Amino acid sequence: MRLGRADLLEQGVRLAGRGPGDGDGARYGLGMKPSRPVEFARAAWETIRSDMADTSVERRFFSKETFANAGDARARRVVEELSGGGRFPLHVAITVRPLAELIPSQYSQFVQRGTTLRSFEDWCQVVLAGDTEDRSVRVFWKRHSHDEQVHRWGRLVGFENVTVVVVDRSAPLFLPQAFEQILCLRPGTLADRMTPHRGNRSLTRPEIDLVRGWHTITLQTGADQGQVARLAWKLCQHLRRFDPDPDAPRVSMSAAAIEQAEERARAIAAAIAGSGVQVVGDLGALAADRGRP
Repeated sequence: MRLGRADLLEQGVRLAGRGPGDGDGARYGLGMKPSRPVEFARAAWETIRSDMADTSVERRFFSKETFANAGDARARRVVEELSGGGRFPLHVAITVRPLAELIPSQYSQFVQRGTTLRSFEDWCQVVLAGDTEDRSVRVFWKRHSHDEQVHRWGRLVGFENVTVVVVDRSAPLFLPQAFEQILCLRPGTLADRMTPHRGNRSLTRPEIDLVRGWHTITLQTGADQGQVARLAWKLCQHLRRFDPDPDAPRVSMSAAAIEQAEERARAIAAAIAGSGVQVVGDLGALAADRGRP
């Protein structure tokens, strides 16, 4: 969407924000601690708010995964801010993926940030058990209890103003095409700009274990946790510059763990189906067995 910003504007869609700093702007809007100075984050949020209130453009759009971290109070704050106190109606789009895909993916992200130092097998077990003593588990379910996300935002903007997009990884263009439909964009506006991006590939199991070990060792030295996390992120960027061995093992769930995840996913899908929101894609895919080894 950033690559096509001018094209979007010609079609009556403004992409709010300016790119750099949007994440900190969203964190400021949620009342969370930004990674950059507060003044910078406040200015970024004001730009986002201003763009979303620009009625000279028919449709305005802003997206940040950070909003998935919001509880009820913070979500209400964002809706108040971006709707101008109710003057501008909001529509919320929530993208969802099968839990059996999300659990390995989020584990990799949490290890890179130093949020967990557990082995994958141990972490997977506590996630599926819903161990609220583990901060990373609480964060995972706050983000990925998709039915709760739907009800949280639906209560604020109206369930008729919520769209759930079920991501289909077997169809790489499905997501951009879905948002072309939601935003009334010309077909191809987003999909034609999609290109393979090796720099965002997932890490292999040995690479993840390397990063986890690095976190463990450096934190024992008493180093600042924030600095350790930033250096770990650079290490991961360096690893992604190289093509992994095709036979390198990946993080994968056991058949029993996948079955547990699918059972939870079926309940989530049923709750979403009964909520009255609009759905793009197949809710049944949330409990698909594509994550089976």
